[in-house]
Amino acid sequence: MTTKCRLEPYLRLSETVPGWTRGEEARDLLRIGYSLSAGAVLVEIGSFFGASAILLAGSRQVRGSGLVHCIDPFDCSGDSFSVPHYRRILEEHGGGSPRDHFETNIRAASLGPWVRIHQGVADEVARSWITPIDFLFLDGDQSRNGAREAYNSWEPFLKGGGIIAVHNSAPENYRNEHDGHRNIVEEEAKPRQIDSFRRVTAAASDRAPSTLPPRRQQDIPSYRLRETAYAFSSNKTG
Repeated sequence: MTTKCRLEPYLRLSETVPGWTRGEEARDLLRIGYSLSAGAVLVEIGSFFGASAILLAGSRQVRGSGLVHCIDPFDCSGDSFSVPHYRRILEEHGGGSPRDHFETNIRAASLGPWVRIHQGVADEVARSWITPIDFLFLDGDQSRNGAREAYNSWEPFLKGGGIIAVHNSAPENYRNEHDGHRNIVEEEAKPRQIDSFRRVTAAASDRAPSTLPPRRQQDIPSYRLRETAYAFSSNKTG
């Protein structure tokens, strides 16, 4: 069986979980996750119900080693644009704790051994972190302050040759209090000329895809296109 065939089931599983990581972005996360070296340490900032964690952990399960550290307060907090969508999705799926939904989805994908949960705000969790990391996925609080704090706290742990993936960082993303990731790319990746900086176009929506019954699918708006930046920071020396 080819690697692509082995990874594909995790793409399908991820699509059953409410989230914003879809299309080519999701495929890139699978490919990048799989490409990392044996025993890779991956850190995801912002996990919600686990759609992207399934992609990253699935890629490492196929590879046979590594661990995905998922950092999230699991309280539907974040930037002012995102919070109402988090709360709506949580209500549509029966309420309760976002962490419970995350853990249920990870167990259903049989990925528990490949995931470690760190409940808390990104910069707070970083204060006790000591391990160098191979991959950093910024997908949490997208306010400018929140994105900056996450980046400043976790970028120093990235190994030379490590990869930063920055969700929702298209140049045209100027939505008030939801453009922190675009700001990070413009202020950090471009001026430093991070090696192999590129973007992929991904299908996304202002509302997260839902797993509602078919009779309610008409409530889900059409997808538009946006970009996700992947900054390959191989110009670091340590």
